[in-house]
Amino acid sequence: MNIQDLLSGALGQQAQQVVAQQLGIDQQQAASAIQLALPTLLSSLSHNASKPEGADALFNALGNHNGSSLGNLGGLAQAALASGEGAKILGHIFGNRQGQVENALSQNSGLGAGQIGKLLQILAPIVMDALGGQKQQQGFEVGGLVSMLAGAATSQKQQNPQASDMLSQLFDQNKDGNMVDDALKMGAGILGKLFNK
Repeated sequence: MNIQDLLSGALGQQAQQVVAQQLGIDQQQAASAIQLALPTLLSSLSHNASKPEGADALFNALGNHNGSSLGNLGGLAQAALASGEGAKILGHIFGNRQGQVENALSQNSGLGAGQIGKLLQILAPIVMDALGGQKQQQGFEVGGLVSMLAGAATSQKQQNPQASDMLSQLFDQNKDGNMVDDALKMGAGILGKLFNK
């Protein structure tokens, strides 16, 4: 099972319920928002991990996530919001582009920027725990992590054309059709200190 299957299966259903409860929206709105936010997170992680130092930092950070929290997403979400852990993860993933990402998601989802902020703070540790769980189960090394993220990001964008269009507008700053170079500039230096504790 890969990260995409994991997040779109039973875990995905639980995530929708938790997001709906935390944001005060119905489950259909939560599902639509997640369909935009998840590809954004995965694409950003994939782009950052496409540089060796970023991949190493993310791989090491997964040592703090083993998948054990996925059995209680409600508790994971509450802890992420209350402790600031979700915000910390987002800061490392998006850097100074976080506000721009949240605004783009808000405009495309119809949710307020504050709701989008909470949504991302909930999803980020879920994604990290899912990745950490897969790392532990499969025993992959850095190359395996990079490949898995790239495949998941590509698949998510293919399944969600609206998310793909939004990501193109968000990350392709110089309009050359290549999101990777711009995303790498966005993440330069950020993942080098990812989740230092």
